[in-house]
Amino acid sequence: MRNIRIAFDKDEVYDFSGTAIVIDLFRFSCTLACLVKRGKKEIKIFSDRENAVLYHRNNPGGEFFSEMDISEIEKFDNSPYLALEKSNPDSPAVIVTNSGSKAVMACRKAGEIYIAGFHNLPVLLEKLKNSSENILIVPACIFYNREHKEDFIAAQAFYKSFMDGVCDREIIFDIHSTGRILELMNFRPQTAKKDLEIIMNIGNLNVLPKAQIKGVYAAVSACPEGKI
Repeated sequence: MRNIRIAFDKDEVYDFSGTAIVIDLFRFSCTLACLVKRGKKEIKIFSDRENAVLYHRNNPGGEFFSEMDISEIEKFDNSPYLALEKSNPDSPAVIVTNSGSKAVMACRKAGEIYIAGFHNLPVLLEKLKNSSENILIVPACIFYNREHKEDFIAAQAFYKSFMDGVCDREIIFDIHSTGRILELMNFRPQTAKKDLEIIMNIGNLNVLPKAQIKGVYAAVSACPEGKI
């Protein structure tokens, strides 16, 4: 019988060899799904800012997504709305973030790596319902700031959804009590409302990004091939 658990420490992620599910609710998980939904065929995840910038500079014509303060290049914010509505589907994308991309790259021993949020939780449940592999749910905040409690709340919702076989739609309201939504609205006023409309809508994106680590970056594909 498969074991399903939530990671509370980085070392749990580094040593895990089953199926890893990375959740960075605000906003990496959803931005990545929106890039896949947009139709991008080439997406690379970097955990190191310098490597990401260097790759982007050496491969002109692509788009760069990050919430980091990177003044030396033109970039998009780490925004699901911008990824879905403003990105060029024909341009490759590089994405590097404070927590989500680090969490993905920490899963080096994992057999499979999926990136998920409320937006594609039903797709994830359907994909893994018959899997016998052990599952580790990775709240990305453990790689940056554990006070970003929305990742832990989402991880709990995912765990309960796996146990029950259906999406836990109630726990999403617990995020409103953390103050993190107001914080996002304050720091990202240009896109936060539109981002949250995508992020907090359970099952509104029928794509499931899958990452495969290749050296200093992870290549992203839709699982299965194309849209689900």
